[in-house]
Amino acid sequence: MSKIGVALALCVLLLGAVLIVGDGVATQVVDRGGDIGTALTNASLGVDSSGAVRSTTP
Repeated sequence: MSKIGVALALCVLLLGAVLIVGDGVATQVVDRGGDIGTALTNASLGVDSSGAVRSTTP
């Protein structure tokens, strides 16, 4: 019975660690995605009189 208890405790600890690490990674992914979205939204794209495509990003 004690082996089962130890195994369950270990599973709970590992699950907690995965949730903590996953939360940190998810926050970074969302922040980086917002940065990329802002850069693409604020980009300027156009064609000049000679037909060349001009693109500027912040």
